[in-house]
Amino acid sequence: MERSGLRSHLSGTVPISIALHLAALLLFLIIPLTANMILPDPSPHLPDYFPVAPMPPPPPVAPVRPPTAAPAPDATMNPALAPTSAPSSITEERALPDVPELGAISGVGGSGSAPPGELISERPPVAPPAQPPRPAAPVRVADLPVVPRKIVDARPIYPEIARAARVEGTVIMEAVLDTGGRVTQLRVLRSVPMLDQAALDAVRQWRYTPSLYGGHPVSVLMTITMRFQLQ
Repeated sequence: MERSGLRSHLSGTVPISIALHLAALLLFLIIPLTANMILPDPSPHLPDYFPVAPMPPPPPVAPVRPPTAAPAPDATMNPALAPTSAPSSITEERALPDVPELGAISGVGGSGSAPPGELISERPPVAPPAQPPRPAAPVRVADLPVVPRKIVDARPIYPEIARAARVEGTVIMEAVLDTGGRVTQLRVLRSVPMLDQAALDAVRQWRYTPSLYGGHPVSVLMTITMRFQLQ
């Protein structure tokens, strides 16, 4: 019973609330639109122009001075210039001063006269270029103007133990030649143990032509390669 009474009460108040909201919308929205609004009249007469601030005066202009003409050259100061006006009188030309003739220049070994216009000058003798000093260390073969040539050769003896073991290879050595072309120092750079001694014994018997560097006999540093191969 209580729920039914409450529902009937709510159903009666809802239409009233809707009607009040509609009336408020009409009052605030629709009625002001339909009302006659009186707008203020515009001014009947506007001025033809408006006052504007005056322009500032232009800056003063400096007076331009006319260019001054350069003074004419004075012919009296420089006699080489051509005169611009006719002289009042004609003067005689001045003779040129006498120039002494050039004679011979006396030098070492006697004095004498030479024909005019011919000068005898003495120049110091040109010294020959100094030769480079003899180097203290052996000169590399690539720095020599002429490579030394082998004049005495000796073939290496193939060791029997290396032949039996079928050992082959290349021995590279560094040799020092004296001023006469003989091998004085020898060392192995690339070794084949069974073949080194045979290579050293053979190269020690070689002989080369003497080498010159700057006109002086020098010792030479060179690399020797020896290949051992079984036939």
